[in-house]
Amino acid sequence: MQQLVDVSHLSKRGSSLRMTVPKKVQVKLGVKEEDIVGFYEEDGKIVLKKMD
Repeated sequence: MQQLVDVSHLSKRGSSLRMTVPKKVQVKLGVKEEDIVGFYEEDGKIVLKKMD
């Protein structure tokens, strides 16, 4: 079963959308400013992971 951690709103920037990563998600991912994250497709879902 999936557990909702937090939610975020999207905003427009040029032709892209911007998303703010909530603090709870930052802590769970172990990310900070300037880190790089990747978006992966797994079983029909998009997964966000910190890049090494």
